[in-house]
Amino acid sequence: MASARTSKTPAPAGAQAVPGAARGAAGKGNDRRRLKLLELLLDVSRRVAKFGTLDEVLHGLIEITVAELGAERGSLFLNDPATGELYSRVVKGKLRRELRLLNNTGVAGHVFTGGEPLIVHDAYADARFNKAIDEQTGFRTRSILAVPVRTVTGEVIGVVEALNKKKGRFTRRDLELLEAMTAQGALALQGAQVI
Repeated sequence: MASARTSKTPAPAGAQAVPGAARGAAGKGNDRRRLKLLELLLDVSRRVAKFGTLDEVLHGLIEITVAELGAERGSLFLNDPATGELYSRVVKGKLRRELRLLNNTGVAGHVFTGGEPLIVHDAYADARFNKAIDEQTGFRTRSILAVPVRTVTGEVIGVVEALNKKKGRFTRRDLELLEAMTAQGALALQGAQVI
């Protein structure tokens, strides 16, 4: 009578497990998510290639990112080494003027100086949040997704933020998307030798 248990036989010498071969349904979901992200990035690259100026590229990337994330607003802040400030290079939303903040204050400053992405689900409950920006703009920030903008050498030169997810909360998947889109923006900035 055969046993209901199965024994695992060791792999032959020199053989390697194929990563993800036994992942099952969860692995297939991750594969689909990655494929969707790659398809989106390819589509974005095609759309961005049609823009004529750096401003059009950056505005287009922020606009696409805000739409894909389902956010109310998005911003690209770049560091001004002469003043030690982050300034808004691109803003998607109703803001019509440049914002400037010290590069070590607020959520953007925290991400800039720490070089790590951040998800804040309740802005006003987070000590890093700079309420003065909302007071200046009249906008009410509820949640923030922020990632550093890096050169190809790894230097942090700015921050991209998405504000107020319209449905639900910002997720790890949203973070991955924002990081991928931010990498596209960094390449455009470097190509234009702005950084």
